[in-house]
Amino acid sequence: MRPLTGIRVLELAEIWAGPFCGALLGDMGAEVVKVESVQRIARGPIRPRPGAPGYPDGDPGERPWNRVANFNAINRNKIAMTLDLTRPEGVDAFLNLVAVSDVVVCNYSFGVMEKFGLGYDALRQARPDIIALFMPGYGNTGPYKGIRSMGMSIDAISGHSALRGYPDLDLSRLSPVHHPDAVGGVTAAFAICTAVYQRALSGKSQFIDLSQSEAFIPHLGEVFLEYELTGNARERRGNRHPAMAPHGAYPCEGEDAWVAIAVRTDAEWQALCDVVVDPDLADDVRLSTLDGRLARHDDIDAALSRWTSTQNRQRVTERLQERGVPAGPVLDCCAGTYDDPHLQDRGYFRTIDHPDAGTHPMSGPIWKLESEPEPRHEPAPGLGQHNDYVLGEVLGIPRERLDSLERDTAIGKVPLEGADMGGVRRAKGSGTGRCARL
Repeated sequence: MRPLTGIRVLELAEIWAGPFCGALLGDMGAEVVKVESVQRIARGPIRPRPGAPGYPDGDPGERPWNRVANFNAINRNKIAMTLDLTRPEGVDAFLNLVAVSDVVVCNYSFGVMEKFGLGYDALRQARPDIIALFMPGYGNTGPYKGIRSMGMSIDAISGHSALRGYPDLDLSRLSPVHHPDAVGGVTAAFAICTAVYQRALSGKSQFIDLSQSEAFIPHLGEVFLEYELTGNARERRGNRHPAMAPHGAYPCEGEDAWVAIAVRTDAEWQALCDVVVDPDLADDVRLSTLDGRLARHDDIDAALSRWTSTQNRQRVTERLQERGVPAGPVLDCCAGTYDDPHLQDRGYFRTIDHPDAGTHPMSGPIWKLESEPEPRHEPAPGLGQHNDYVLGEVLGIPRERLDSLERDTAIGKVPLEGADMGGVRRAKGSGTGRCARL
């Protein structure tokens, strides 16, 4: 049995951080109910252009909202329902669902749940021992609580953006790394697991106020400590490291093939020289110490690059690893990663049959449990795919009422016109309803 079997989670979340949290909980056995609406979707455009990226074989198909890769990759192991939470009947249905659930997780902007009438107090009235986690970008208190955010802005306000990149390039050349999203998702999953454990002991509810930016800042702990000790803000280093040399990525044989190498000690340096067999490196006594190598890092990089450029990246990795030197091939995404023998041997990529997207290898669950030899990996759900189960079987709403709700667009499986532009109400210019950003 998986650790969270029997736990029902209601997920009101979009893009990455919140959905990743839900996927991790689903990996561990929770029944994760993804609550969306036909008035607003975060599944890409309703009518993408032919050949648009992010769809299997470049084909958006008849239901692109069910085929888009970035949604399907991060929403495994969930069931999906639609519900218009701007209507009283939608709110009532949601609260009835809360009464038979354990956790509510939301990464909407601060105040959105309260506007729906679904703040923590309302959730707790529906179920006194409910666990609620709200994870806006900057938390639920403080002067930044109302600021809307995405991964790139959280990366910037945490200070991480100022550390990335190369010293000779300005910050406009940064790649869009959204590390805080992944950190926020993992942190939220951990917090929920601890709250479930606490509730098992105390029987009490819990509200978890999670700031995605604060969840990420500890990943920069050494940088903040360095500033406290020295008073100097760290500058961007590119691939360089103050206590390792050489330290970087080096070109290999073939088109755009690279190997990453890091030398931590004098012994590893000697081992590297034994493999490379370059007199310019091995015979230069100035390079026998870290200080000497740091001072001549450019010369080392040039010599190493001359050698690696004639070598196969996988073979370089194997030869250096045999001598205890940290090294690894820079795998191209995604073919090189898919074909990696280690990941293949561990069964990381799972071949998933999706009713709309087809059959493809997908990134797998990261938990490997001795009690469960096969990881749980069900395809991401289609929009409103499980309305009948959640509303009909779980809540007991009669068939006739479900049909009426669908005719009235309170539920459905096809997004309404404008739902992909921030919500149909925003598209009409009213600025109300489910148009609040993450």
